[in-house]
Amino acid sequence: MESKLATGLHFAGECLDFDGITGGFNFQAAWTTGYLAGQSIAMQTGS
Repeated sequence: MESKLATGLHFAGECLDFDGITGGFNFQAAWTTGYLAGQSIAMQTGS
């Protein structure tokens, strides 16, 4: 979930603008992208 324009800038959750069939907040997408962004940051920092 890292920006292609700015290295080290990660996006997750409701920052992302996509539409789910339920409308409103898409909690599963927020949790999944948060996890993926965290994993990506950890891999880059060697944690």
